[in-house]
Amino acid sequence: MKERLYRFHKELNRPYDSLDKLVTRALSLMIQQIRMDFVSFFLLNPQELILSMELVLAKDSWLEIDEEIHLLEGSPLWQLTEGKRKYLLYHSPYPILYVPLKWQGQTPPQALGVLRLERTGSRRSFTARERLLAQNFAEELAQNFHQAQTDQKNREQLNRVSTLTNLTEIFASSLRVEDGLKLILQGIQQYFGFDRVRLYLVDRQAQKLKGELSADIRGQVKSLSHEEIPMQPGVHRFVDLVLGSGPDPLLERYKDTVLYIPLKVQGQSTGLLIVDNLLSQQSIAQEDVGLLRSFAGQIALAVDNARLFDEVQDLSLYDALTQLPLRRYFMQRFQEEIYRAERFNQPLALLWLDIDYFKQINDTYGHQLGDQVIKEVGRIILKNLRKIDFPCRYGGDEVLILLPQAKEEEAKAIASRLVQEIRDLRMPVKFSTSQVIQASVSLGIATFPGDAGSLEELMQRADEALYWVKSHGKNGVALYRETVKTSQ
Repeated sequence: MKERLYRFHKELNRPYDSLDKLVTRALSLMIQQIRMDFVSFFLLNPQELILSMELVLAKDSWLEIDEEIHLLEGSPLWQLTEGKRKYLLYHSPYPILYVPLKWQGQTPPQALGVLRLERTGSRRSFTARERLLAQNFAEELAQNFHQAQTDQKNREQLNRVSTLTNLTEIFASSLRVEDGLKLILQGIQQYFGFDRVRLYLVDRQAQKLKGELSADIRGQVKSLSHEEIPMQPGVHRFVDLVLGSGPDPLLERYKDTVLYIPLKVQGQSTGLLIVDNLLSQQSIAQEDVGLLRSFAGQIALAVDNARLFDEVQDLSLYDALTQLPLRRYFMQRFQEEIYRAERFNQPLALLWLDIDYFKQINDTYGHQLGDQVIKEVGRIILKNLRKIDFPCRYGGDEVLILLPQAKEEEAKAIASRLVQEIRDLRMPVKFSTSQVIQASVSLGIATFPGDAGSLEELMQRADEALYWVKSHGKNGVALYRETVKTSQ
């Protein structure tokens, strides 16, 4: 027996890639040393008192069988897992032997599960020697299984720590907030295996807790932008968590399957990270809870830095006076729209607008009033454009407007409407004889591909059409094809 145990011990102490391989090897050795027809490996769920079959080995093949044994307190199997019995032996309908898998590293020993040995083709029971050998094998397997389980958990935790570190670093360097949020939520869901991960962020200006993104078990990311909650105590439990209110009975009820992690930077609340296993009903491991909580500060800091970057980017892309995009941003979008129009054979129109007599307004009434005129022109432009249109303050009093999918007639209608609304604009001036000044604009229009085949040509044609209007009385609209091209 000593030789058999030594061989068993030596084989199980070799390095294995996974727990399955360890158990597979152990059961193979057992069926070689103890004559039987089947040996099954059950793991114990101590919370629910359930033994779940993990592996079954017949004499020469592995079987795929699902079996669960619910333990009743006081039953023989319950007594076996509680350490009140050394083994269980049944003789009917055929010899069946249960031996416990117990880790001896604590007092009392920790029950991991049981092994079941069966002789379905024989009436010969398990001898005392075989029972002792099976118990010794089970004890050796339990020690190695527990150690391998611990090593695997440690590796998984190290991998998760490394993953979270990498995610926060990559997120911190992401150019846009949404890209970073998507990356970190997908990473958390993937590496922890949660059913769902959600993120809410505090909008300090609007005083609301706003939904951002949700990643599900398939790795798909959805927007939660429709969820907005006022930042007032008692309105919603999510807000109460962010504000640090007292415990919620409902949250306590689902504490095993839902984890709420408030995000803070220098003591200031920035949002709420929520992970859950409500679909699978799997309890969230305490080590995962601790790991996510320990990284909450890094996640919050990465989110805050990315949001700050977006705010700075927005300031650098938009004109503070008119709220119109600036030239650099417009040219990037222009390139994209030209490419799209060419690829999908779609029309595209460009409007070039210039405020009439703008230098005289500045010289006569001052730059403050000139800025007010530009601001009002920008407001009217934004109010009258379609959602897909893209304007920009190109420089000084000039505005370029990109009209994707717009033909000449539609572009001319939009331009005429702008000219009319700006013509109706009246700016009060206290020290002027008329007490008001009237603004007007000139607008040139060129289209792709009718007037030009490239970005540079389209801008040149629109500028030429604008010059035509300026040289023919201003305060109007001109299509390149109807004016400049016709007169050439």
